[in-house]
Amino acid sequence: MKKKLLSALLSVAMVASLLVGCGGSAETEAPAAETKEEAPAAETKEEAPAETKEEAPAEDAAASTDKFYIYSWNTELGDRLQYVYDANPGVQDRIEYVNVGDSSVYQEKIDQLLQTPDAEDYPDLIAFEAGYIMKYTNSDYTLPVTDLGITDADLAEMYPYTLTIATDKRDGSLKGLSWQSCPGSFMYRTDLAESLLGVTSPEEMQAKISTWDDFIATAKEIKEASGDATRILSSNGDVTNVFMSNKTDPWVDDAGVFHMDDQMVQYMDVVKTLESEDLTQKTATWSEEWNAGPSNDSVFGYFGCTWFLHWTIKANCGGAAVGEGTYGLWNMCQGPAPYYWGGTWLGATAGCSDLELAGLLMKGLCCDTEIMTKMSEETLDYVNNKTAMKTLSDAGKGAYDFLGGQDFISVFSPLADNVDVSWMSAYDQKVNELLETQLTAYSTGEKDKETAIADFKAAVAEAYPSVTVE
Repeated sequence: MKKKLLSALLSVAMVASLLVGCGGSAETEAPAAETKEEAPAAETKEEAPAETKEEAPAEDAAASTDKFYIYSWNTELGDRLQYVYDANPGVQDRIEYVNVGDSSVYQEKIDQLLQTPDAEDYPDLIAFEAGYIMKYTNSDYTLPVTDLGITDADLAEMYPYTLTIATDKRDGSLKGLSWQSCPGSFMYRTDLAESLLGVTSPEEMQAKISTWDDFIATAKEIKEASGDATRILSSNGDVTNVFMSNKTDPWVDDAGVFHMDDQMVQYMDVVKTLESEDLTQKTATWSEEWNAGPSNDSVFGYFGCTWFLHWTIKANCGGAAVGEGTYGLWNMCQGPAPYYWGGTWLGATAGCSDLELAGLLMKGLCCDTEIMTKMSEETLDYVNNKTAMKTLSDAGKGAYDFLGGQDFISVFSPLADNVDVSWMSAYDQKVNELLETQLTAYSTGEKDKETAIADFKAAVAEAYPSVTVE
């Protein structure tokens, strides 16, 4: 059976709301909904009238076996949903998990589907990343979680920033939930810290990098003490997520005016200093050279988050147990500022065919403390549930031999509480890319700072004609 058709009235409302909520730009808005001539304005579901349902058993039987489509760009969400399926036997029978297989084309695929709400494979639940979540949550293409039976009590254990990110700025309704929290820290080599800096604890390390001025000074100290062999970071880009998480204003405010706050100017200056004073290894993030850093003495540390600890640093340390490679020679501290990096959210579409099932899945994955505790213990996900993480930490599950016994949960927990995302907007992904282009030109000496900033603003004005760029 086809999914229910969205009404022509709703289609028009979607377009209007997107033009207002997202500035009317193709870069920040979900696609215009397609009006179906065969769907009367008042029609919201393709079903027999209530008084004749008993006379249409074939129709009801088909509805009971209708597929429930969940879309993502990889297997991670599907793997995590297995915990919900295990706790609710039989619920998986209707689920059709669609792995698009490529994050770069995922949005395009979802946008196409949202224009055909009567398609058999129309999505019921879709995954979002932080960089573009507002494109969908600030539109009529997604439903408030309250429509799925999710209450404030269900959200009580979540880290506040994960809720702020998924809130529709137009009316304050919550449109998505995340099962994970991704606070970041500075991860550093304890043996190098002791030999180059005389530092023997995370507290002492934090004091050495508590501000960006301190961080630069310590970077110079590491370079000199190592005889030019070690750098504090591998790539200049390793500081990006910290700065982007500490903006004070959104790129574009509610009045459609563009702002470049002082934090972004400082970001440009710090990267310029790292480049001009040769304080990093100047690798490209995620390159072979960058990935090799954790296994040798060329790199002192990395800015990384919860998933980064397990699947990037540990995966590239050159060993699998204490004594192998640099395994066991790492610790964590906050660094110059709290930040977050990444995360995946789940939301229901406006044409979701089964709100009860959507609510069951989202509540189980993102709100159920028992399920989330088990999931975290078995997968090392830092889940979006304070009680679950405290339970694991109290049981000693956070003590990590890779970190020399340091409890990674107790480090990440306060950092997650301190993440502030009030600066987020639907323009972030594109504007950040435009900034990076000019930042590279400035840091390498191709342009002076004033020219780079002016060219950045000009690029924003060209990309978003409806935005006022001063």
